[in-house]
Amino acid sequence: MKKFLLIAAIATFALQMHAQESTKPSVKLYGFVRNYASIDTRDNLSSNSDQFNLIPKDERMNEYGDDLNKNADILLLSITTRLGLNITGPEFLGAKTSAKIEADFAGFGTSNTVLRIRQAYAKMDWEKQSLLVGQAWHPMMGDMMPDVFSLATGAPFTPFSRTPQVRYDRKAGKFTLTATALYQFQYLSYGPKENDLNSSTTSFEYARKAIVPEIYLQAMYKNGNFMAGAGVDILTLKPRTEFTDPKGIQIPSDELVSGITSTLFASYKSGNWGFKGRITAAQNASHLNMLSGYGVTEIKENGEVEYGCLNSVTAWMDVTYKQQLKRGTLTYCLFGGYGKNTGCKDDFADPSMMYIRGFKNIDNFWRVAPSILYTHNAMQIGLEYEPTTVGYGTMNADGSVDKTHSVTNHRVCALLKYNF
Repeated sequence: MKKFLLIAAIATFALQMHAQESTKPSVKLYGFVRNYASIDTRDNLSSNSDQFNLIPKDERMNEYGDDLNKNADILLLSITTRLGLNITGPEFLGAKTSAKIEADFAGFGTSNTVLRIRQAYAKMDWEKQSLLVGQAWHPMMGDMMPDVFSLATGAPFTPFSRTPQVRYDRKAGKFTLTATALYQFQYLSYGPKENDLNSSTTSFEYARKAIVPEIYLQAMYKNGNFMAGAGVDILTLKPRTEFTDPKGIQIPSDELVSGITSTLFASYKSGNWGFKGRITAAQNASHLNMLSGYGVTEIKENGEVEYGCLNSVTAWMDVTYKQQLKRGTLTYCLFGGYGKNTGCKDDFADPSMMYIRGFKNIDNFWRVAPSILYTHNAMQIGLEYEPTTVGYGTMNADGSVDKTHSVTNHRVCALLKYNF
């Protein structure tokens, strides 16, 4: 009897230990060491120590006919080296649970090597629905990105953002319906600085003070190697918290500005070939790293103002081909993008009261970028040529631009990446 009780006790203890182990989260480390080099032929609008390249700056001519923005430069940096944790855990309310923590060293600091959160979220997956809470890719771009390896990943021709969010996905046959509420943190909207309409800066306060979160709705269809989708994004900002009336008294402001950005996208794979494309009609989408924004269209007698959104249309497509070698693979990619500033439906009151990412005299911009990437086991080596041309000109009252001239930057990018 004592032996039986001892065996039963040991068995019970073992079962308890097994149950505890089965509920313990599983953690998997991933990431890469990335060395990124580039050569540019002129000054550019860029970030991340010039690695995140958007467009070349306009000519800045002196009295001798010299372009002061025609400055070539070269860089080699590894600050986008990445570390991440994929975590899977026990069931919660009938859902499979998971989480992700991802960081790199491209944060803001005096050394430019500050650890930065890229993604940090928890997710619950049921059979036909899922809920994600935390910082992740903006759903307007996260479901399909270009295959270029340059850090800007197709911006400003495509939306680019990672942001805190609450995302709900519902599967209905071959369709996935998405509803997301988003909150700004790292990728910000432009607006007047400290309620001064004649100055401009970036801040997440404009979105926070509006109370209403950014809303994104999407429907995506997937059948085998074909995928297509459409989405709409609604962003509301409160540019000022107060204004001065004609008597010089500070008055709380209720002014809001809203922008609607819509997108269509599709991708298809056939053998070694891949095709992707997206078209986006943007309003006030500077927080998505697009050349967009808004401005004051009317100043009322009591000191209040009305705003209007700057409109733009962008489109991109890339074609990839993978060639299998005896050792590793070669991936060829050809990316093409085009953007057009279509102005505002109303005239702006003054150019100094416009709050945009980019420059106020841009009419159009385009890029054709071929690249080649060799992958063997954990190592990747790549080369990309990225010429970007902008049509700068004279801005009209509605924000559209004419009488343009072209400015081009030629960028050559090189990559050496070790994945783990």
